[in-house]
Amino acid sequence: MMSGSSLDGLDLAVCRFVLDRRVEPGHQPNRRFSSPQLGARGPKSDDLAYLPEIKVSEWEIIAAETDPFPPMWQARLRSAPHLPGRELWRLHADLGHWIGQRAQAFLGKHPSFPVSLAGSHGHTIFHDPAQKFTTQIGDGAAIAQRLGLPVVTELRGADVAAGGQGAPLAPLADKYLFPEYDGFLNLGGIANLSLRDGAGGYVAGDISGCCQVLDRLAARTGAAYDAGGALARKGSPAPAAAQKIAALRYHQLPYPKSLGNAWVREQLWPLLDDKSVAAEDLLHTFTRWLAKKIAYDLAYVGAAAGARKGLETKDEPLKILLSGGGSHNTFLVDQLRANQDDAKPSFEFIVGDDDTTDFKEAALIALAALFRTEGIPNALTSATGADRPTVNGALFHP
Repeated sequence: MMSGSSLDGLDLAVCRFVLDRRVEPGHQPNRRFSSPQLGARGPKSDDLAYLPEIKVSEWEIIAAETDPFPPMWQARLRSAPHLPGRELWRLHADLGHWIGQRAQAFLGKHPSFPVSLAGSHGHTIFHDPAQKFTTQIGDGAAIAQRLGLPVVTELRGADVAAGGQGAPLAPLADKYLFPEYDGFLNLGGIANLSLRDGAGGYVAGDISGCCQVLDRLAARTGAAYDAGGALARKGSPAPAAAQKIAALRYHQLPYPKSLGNAWVREQLWPLLDDKSVAAEDLLHTFTRWLAKKIAYDLAYVGAAAGARKGLETKDEPLKILLSGGGSHNTFLVDQLRANQDDAKPSFEFIVGDDDTTDFKEAALIALAALFRTEGIPNALTSATGADRPTVNGALFHP
């Protein structure tokens, strides 16, 4: 279960995974991990045990749908960062019961699937790893009681406590579910990237706001979102807006780095909330700027250097899988491809099938929940910058 920052709805997916823990004869596993029971005391040499290499030998999304947020829930979630503590905690409980109800209704449509575990990302309200906290609401105990299933929530906190960004989580799915790609670009409410570094790790992080900005601009025209990028395509450049966006300090920071919705709301959006400029022009400007920023980050801000390690002999462009709602924005995708050397492009941007595009993050949460119950680290330190591998998640039983 995944609730994204764009507030379009709750993504629900039934997934099946087959884990392979086998170790080849003579193989020395290359990762060490401190037992989660001992992690609170900090790692010591005698606490560490070798873990076998884990592979997902088979997986599939069996059924999936997006359950739209009713207007009432959109309003409540938008107001959440400004609520006093008691009301925020009430919203946390209410959202857990609502998610549980919607998940129960979804599973009721698919009674033949023997679901044994649920994972819920929750809805991010605060995310400030520099201050060592991150907050996703949606009470896991309430979801577990509604579903009658064990439920894993709170999938970022352990990584933040270990000095990491708690984000992006996506490289977990990238590593285990999509080994055929060199890199990944998620165009959700916030755009983020991850690139293989050639040594089993990832360079990853959040780039900037994405669909939540595009949706707010489209709303000025009376549309829920910019379908296919049609509004942006007919707009004209607004250079002053692009310059202000580019100058934001976050856009200059090195990877790994992560964003919260508050930054998009308080830092980025005010630069675009200009009623003197047509919404189509702002959509055109922001979409083109974002495509150029993505191309720059992929190629020059350390990410591509890491991804090229061990891949220097590849003649073909690196394969970048696109996912998230922005993957349906053909103007944005066209701009990504336009920022390539036609003679020898560095990257091939690939839009996957509908399940991959729309439900990759839901599959990610299912995998992260499974790894939590199996005691397998489910945040990649190379992507988050944490000091050590962590098993993230609170487990609630019905």
